[in-house]
Amino acid sequence: MDALATRHAEGFHGHDHRVEFYETDAFLTRTVVEFATPALSTGDAVVLVATAEHRAGFTEALSVAGVDVAAAIAEDRLIVLDADATLRAFMVGRAPDRRRFRRTMGAVLDRAAAGGRRVRVYGEMVALLWERHQVEATIALEDLWNDLGAARDFLLLCAYPLRAFGEAQQAGFRHICGQHGTVIPAEDYTLASGEDERRRVVAALQQEAAALRVGLERMRRAEESLTLLAFVDELTGLPNRRAFDRRLQDEWASAVRDGVDSVVIVADLDGFKRINDRRGHAAGDRALRDFGAALRSATRGTDHVARLGGDEFGIVLSRCAPEIATTFDVRLRAAMAGALGAEAHRIGVSLGHASLLGAPSAPAALERADLAMLARKHAAVLR
Repeated sequence: MDALATRHAEGFHGHDHRVEFYETDAFLTRTVVEFATPALSTGDAVVLVATAEHRAGFTEALSVAGVDVAAAIAEDRLIVLDADATLRAFMVGRAPDRRRFRRTMGAVLDRAAAGGRRVRVYGEMVALLWERHQVEATIALEDLWNDLGAARDFLLLCAYPLRAFGEAQQAGFRHICGQHGTVIPAEDYTLASGEDERRRVVAALQQEAAALRVGLERMRRAEESLTLLAFVDELTGLPNRRAFDRRLQDEWASAVRDGVDSVVIVADLDGFKRINDRRGHAAGDRALRDFGAALRSATRGTDHVARLGGDEFGIVLSRCAPEIATTFDVRLRAAMAGALGAEAHRIGVSLGHASLLGAPSAPAALERADLAMLARKHAAVLR
């Protein structure tokens, strides 16, 4: 006799809401049969609300356990319902309706309890909602079951597949556990016989959990590194075009909101192709890195520098006073002389400026700066 059957034999009245987390359908079936058989064998009633696949497995297992399933169904001592169809009876949009739920399940409980029968209910409607990512509806339905249990005398078993709870659902898992009076853990622990074996199983599970936490932390750090690389230019160590576009959008939004201007600059190296062609790619790469260092040196800590691609760089002078913009060219050329050393006389730079506050969008400001840079480069060639 299981714990629930013992409580019934002792004259238990009231609501016991338990939940099981299972890994295999075989384990679920065993639990449901152990839950239902004591009631059916003593003339009480059971309501099974499940999917078609589970309903077939449950009734077959009950027959193997010695229950006359056909007779129990004919006498309304075994009521088998489809979980999806039952959900549709009381769901309004994506939420369970309290009145419809009470009317639907109240009628089922009245039918099962006819003649003074005690009732046990197994339901997996909450599991269907959870697997469909309807978290709020799942929690609301569990609360409705608890409300109904406060007014009616029945025992309730819910079940969720463990696969439905990933790392991101830990808070939801804890909340669902808190909505139940009894929590049945998964197979490894439940199938252990004897206190010593259960302790060993718990120790093994704790070790597995610790190993998983270490693995997850390693994966998290690797993911952070990959995310960082996705926004960094590998050659110069500067932010890349993707990072610059995001930052430029933020700066443009701030300028529009606060009415304080910032300036976007596009910088393109002059003579870079000649270095690449004559002295090789290693010299060209070194020139790009040195120019990136010069840009860092010429800007303030609140400004933003990025390599947009090739020999083109982007700069945002954040909340820029007019004198900062007008002296940036001078500061940059002085920084280039220090950073590029002997290469300084071989490389020039063409700059194009644009106001963020005066542009209809961040991309428009960048385009204006790029056109201004190309105009300066063209003018230099003509000279």
